[in-house]
Amino acid sequence: MAAENDPGQAPLIRIAAPPGTGKSAVLPHLVARAHGAAVVADIDEILEEGHLLGVPIADPSAAAAWPAYDRLWDRITGLVTRAGTPMILLTQVPDADADTVAGDLLLGWEIGDAQRAARLRARGETEDVIVDARRDAEVLRALLPPACIHRGGRDGAVSEAADQLWRFVTAHW
Repeated sequence: MAAENDPGQAPLIRIAAPPGTGKSAVLPHLVARAHGAAVVADIDEILEEGHLLGVPIADPSAAAAWPAYDRLWDRITGLVTRAGTPMILLTQVPDADADTVAGDLLLGWEIGDAQRAARLRARGETEDVIVDARRDAEVLRALLPPACIHRGGRDGAVSEAADQLWRFVTAHW
């Protein structure tokens, strides 16, 4: 999928990954690689301890707020890219029936199911969260098989994963 931005608008690359893949871990490495040449953000960065304006955003009871949360990020990314600054947004896996935003390049980032489950258990996540993360990974695989970047099985390879993601991003600017 090629980015088709308006003239003068910088590219937006969304890196979609299920929970437990390492988005939070890789974020500072991508920021360092960007050296101010791009805005790099994680979709969870505007949350306060998992809450947006007091609503626990990951709770199924907050499902009605999820579209508004996505629209908020669409506005933020639009402000940044309209100003001519490329943006990389680490984000959740889009719904299987959701259209991607026109002009975006969507990259899937994946690790193995067993590794993800182990990482989520180590974080104290419930089995329901682990099952949901596996479903997200299945959706991602169905949406983007040719564009997926697969991270190796070593948890200590965060810098290597950042290098791989950064190479992909810069190859598409």
